[in-house]
Amino acid sequence: MTAARRSTLAPEQIAGLLRERIYGGIACLSTLLVLLRHLDESPSAWSAFLDVAVANGSLWAASLFADYLAHLTAHGRGPRGAELLHGLRASGQILEAAIAPLLLVLLAALGVMSLHIALWTAVGLSIGTLGLFALLAARRTKLPWWKRILVVLVLLTLGILVVGVKILSH
Repeated sequence: MTAARRSTLAPEQIAGLLRERIYGGIACLSTLLVLLRHLDESPSAWSAFLDVAVANGSLWAASLFADYLAHLTAHGRGPRGAELLHGLRASGQILEAAIAPLLLVLLAALGVMSLHIALWTAVGLSIGTLGLFALLAARRTKLPWWKRILVVLVLLTLGILVVGVKILSH
């Protein structure tokens, strides 16, 4: 998104985009970790691809439905025009969060790499992406530099905590 385009968005729209991206990133990360946990059972890479697509796809559908229902409740009608486009753009962040992990799992399905390597690479990429979005979000604030770093560290810690909990529960 260009700086000119970003400046035309209201703060609540930017917040919605970021919120959905983080939800999508954490949902994808959690799904990848569940798949890693069950690698001993020899799941196929195609099955793993489908699992990640369904997890993020169903969260995307739930987000669209919740946004529609909330708008209907608040305004007495469903979103239209720019409101509808914003809802689709924001919820689309959930799907975008899964693109790179899905491409890695697709490479495993095509035999380019092992599923184990694809999943762990996708986990690392997902955590890194969460950190990047935290950094981008913190950069837009008027917080002192040390609080910006704290925001990034908290979100990265959350991602790492998800990994740790999944590993320990195995």
